[in-house]
Amino acid sequence: MPPTDWNPAETRLWHAFRQGAELDLAALDEAERKVRADVIAELLLHGPEALPGRVAALKLTGAEIQGRLDLEGAVIEPALALVGCTFEHGVNLTTATAGAICLNDSHLPELSAELLRARTFMMRDAALDGNLWIQGARVDIDIDLDRTRVAGFLNANLAVTGGWLNGRGSPRHDGVKPGLTIGGELDLVGAQLGGLDLHGARIGDGVWARGAVIGYACLATAEIGGPLSLRAARITGELDLDAVVIRPSSDPTMIDLTDAEVATAVVTPSPDSSGRLSLRNARITAYADQPDAGHETDLDGFAYQRLQPLSPECADERLAWLERGAAPSTPQPYEQLAAAYRAAGLHREAGRVLREKLRRTSRARGGLARAWGALQDLVLGYGYQPWRAVVAFVAILAAGTIYFATVSCPSLCPIKAGEHPAWDPFLYTLDLLIPLANLGHDGVWNPLGLAKAVSLVVIVAGWALVTTIAAAAARALTRT
Repeated sequence: MPPTDWNPAETRLWHAFRQGAELDLAALDEAERKVRADVIAELLLHGPEALPGRVAALKLTGAEIQGRLDLEGAVIEPALALVGCTFEHGVNLTTATAGAICLNDSHLPELSAELLRARTFMMRDAALDGNLWIQGARVDIDIDLDRTRVAGFLNANLAVTGGWLNGRGSPRHDGVKPGLTIGGELDLVGAQLGGLDLHGARIGDGVWARGAVIGYACLATAEIGGPLSLRAARITGELDLDAVVIRPSSDPTMIDLTDAEVATAVVTPSPDSSGRLSLRNARITAYADQPDAGHETDLDGFAYQRLQPLSPECADERLAWLERGAAPSTPQPYEQLAAAYRAAGLHREAGRVLREKLRRTSRARGGLARAWGALQDLVLGYGYQPWRAVVAFVAILAAGTIYFATVSCPSLCPIKAGEHPAWDPFLYTLDLLIPLANLGHDGVWNPLGLAKAVSLVVIVAGWALVTTIAAAAARALTRT
């Protein structure tokens, strides 16, 4: 029989415990719903045997729990479900070992569950006036915090789950009730999670998950008042950041994926987000974004195999994306994008990207190097537009032929009378224009005045064409 000093609610709980049945006190008056925390601890740790054919369990709904429920280091064999309960003081589950723990719809000042070992931990639709400590906890199945409200911060660094850490809100098409709400920050540094679902969550001071290992991470439509740090994290599935709103107050970086490894990433923040995106040295197999969003992005060392969108129509946006995120001294982002275009069969766009890389590198150098780069760009498009050389050659040849067809002696007379071929302005211009060939015309005529100046211009243009073509050919051989 239960102790004689227990009140009616506690006595009923004793009998319900032996049957493994739920005791619902929600419909009673406040005075009739009071249950002491010490009574709950005694039932869990030294409770009576179950009735024959029953499994003992503590299932209490709608109670006013008085005192502090202190189960630090306890080994709790019965299932524990305190649903819709209001706690006078915090709950201490530090280093406890338990099966199933359920605190759905309950109101707690604070919860400490560091190094907890449990099969499953459920706290849906709950409210905490202070902090939630679950760092180092190991939960075999899920940590379920859907729509829970934490006024302080949530510390879950080094937590390990075999399943998911959930903090979902209403379904995406509903959008009525937010998911997990945290007044402070969410700390997941070094955590190992089968999945992280924070769709629709509201987090006040940022999410820190440096070095975390996560199977799947969804923060779609979440609102975060600080940075989202996934530095050196490893996500073996998809990272979904669709329509996430991030407004870091002091940190200039809104999303930090530095040194991260991700299988698939959808990084499409809401237009209401602000700050920069760091992809420095990140390795993402398939990456999807909005290149026209205008966010400054650090692309140094960013490696990917597939990029979306990647089409001829968005080539200008991709070039602007590179200009915002790559310094002229770091060619790797341009080479990476060009490789993606080539893999997609878009060789023209790949050449355009590499040409822009050489153009930016040239502009960052000194005066002579900049002038030489401008000449290569004008004549050959750095070797990616060879038709420009053909056009330049034909234009100079035609202009020279037309001019020399109008001149006569003494502007252009033979050096030795009777020892010269018949005058041909086309062959004379061609002989001047090709510096490495001798057609027998340029050496037998003596230009004077304006004709001499025009001849020098044609000769210099010919040498410029030859040297730029040679430089482009050497660059092409280096690429192959």
